[in-house]
Amino acid sequence: MGGAQANKPTKVQLGFLFNFVRYVEWPESVLKPGAPLHVCLVPGNADLTAQFTELVGQPVAGLSIVGKVLARPADAVNCHAVYVPAEAPGPLSAWVDAAYKTGALTVGDAPDFVDAGGMIGLVPVGGRYRFDINLGKALAVNLRISSQLLKLAKTVK
Repeated sequence: MGGAQANKPTKVQLGFLFNFVRYVEWPESVLKPGAPLHVCLVPGNADLTAQFTELVGQPVAGLSIVGKVLARPADAVNCHAVYVPAEAPGPLSAWVDAAYKTGALTVGDAPDFVDAGGMIGLVPVGGRYRFDINLGKALAVNLRISSQLLKLAKTVK
C-alpha cells in the first residue's frame, strides 16, 4: 500500500481509501460494534464517482460498507470516512470542516489536503501514489490510526 501505481488514478485512489479504513479505529460513540461503516464521497470527479458506486457494499475488514455521494458539506453528518477529490465543488475547507465536525476520517488528493486540515492526503510521487498523514487532526476526533499505516506514510504531521 505504500506506493501504488498511479496509472489508473481513480481505482488506485479508492483502493487507498478502502485500505485506510482497515487501519483506523473509530470510538464506539461514533461507530458502534457491528454497525456498518458509512463511507462518503464528495462529488467533482465523475470517474471516481462511477468507481465508488461499484466498490460500495463490499465488506472491508469484516465491516459492511454503506456508501453515499454527498450533495453538500452538511450531508457529511453520518459519515465515518469522507473522500474529498481535488475537483470537489466549492472550497476544500468547507468539506473538510464538515467532515471533521462529525469525527469522520478525511482522505483527499488535493495538493494541499493535509495542510488544509485533511487527515490523509494522497500525493503523486514518480508515477505512484504515496500519502501524508495529519495525525494531530485524527487524534483530535479520537480516531486511532494503526502504527502500521503510520510507518507507510511519506510524512506524518
